[in-house]
Amino acid sequence: MFSPPLHIAIMEPSKIIFEGLQTIICHSSLDCRVSRLERLEELTEMMEQTPVEILIANPMQFVNLEKEVKKLRKCYPTLAIAGIDFGIIHRQSMLTDISFTLYDTPEQIIQSLHKLQEKSRQSDREKEEEENLSPREIEVLTCLVNGMPNKEIADRLHISIHTVVRHRKNITLKTGIRSQSGLTIYAISKKIVSIEDIEL
Repeated sequence: MFSPPLHIAIMEPSKIIFEGLQTIICHSSLDCRVSRLERLEELTEMMEQTPVEILIANPMQFVNLEKEVKKLRKCYPTLAIAGIDFGIIHRQSMLTDISFTLYDTPEQIIQSLHKLQEKSRQSDREKEEEENLSPREIEVLTCLVNGMPNKEIADRLHISIHTVVRHRKNITLKTGIRSQSGLTIYAISKKIVSIEDIEL
């Protein structure tokens, strides 16, 4: 399956350190592109345009921004963060997944990034699996977008009303959508139904 290149953002004020890391990464086996950031706000703006899988950051830039970092991670759960350990902070920050020092060899740094890449892609797969509706849920959804009440859905699919209700709860949990109009748009956008198939 085709995987797009990894997007790594480096948030480090020192141009020399940024260029050193960029050179190590670009000469490695990682299929990636590298962007530079100076502030956390820039990452939020960037994430709205294009996904970033790994952030490499100087943890000193997270000082007094713990809430913002946690909020960012909540919004983008697949984002993995590597901290650059300058030996100033004597324990790994709770805000980073992994850390490396500038005394590590290029191979050790790339190995750390490979681990984060796998973590990020695993999170992607889990998110995708969580969002996928089961075949039965798709059948229930198709009935719902056609305006069928629970009893009619139960009769059509030869299941109990209780089971229909359970499938409806699962659909809401997986899609985050409660309204029929929202579910209809979801079903069309996911090509579960076409506009022509909907009984108006």
